[in-house]
Amino acid sequence: MTDFPASMSPIQLHNRLNRPVWIGYKLTRRGKRQLVLLSAGSGAGAQFTKNFATFVGQIVREFKLDPEQTDFVELRREKTQGDATRHNWYRWHAQWVGSAPMECKAEAVTSETACGYLEEALASANAAA
Repeated sequence: MTDFPASMSPIQLHNRLNRPVWIGYKLTRRGKRQLVLLSAGSGAGAQFTKNFATFVGQIVREFKLDPEQTDFVELRREKTQGDATRHNWYRWHAQWVGSAPMECKAEAVTSETACGYLEEALASANAAA
């Protein structure tokens, strides 16, 4: 079912083909803004590149989030040589019409400071529910 960090909680969503898939999520607060960390795990039907709009629409409705005050960041875990795992972060942007995201796109988080902050948020026990 899962291949995402233990600090994330599993949630079952439906992908764009209306198939149930499991993803990992963690809600945290950044000042007045919500930060939603997401990870697709190992399921082929849970790829964010194809399903981001479908997934975050469900998350916004489920947790009653204000999408204009919420940042969505995807964690992609890639295996490197041996058993090591490397984290790559992607910040997702969308134009929101109510709780429906449009024109979704991701950009890699490359700043060491931003990546460090996201790693800290991932490891932190503080989570907003």
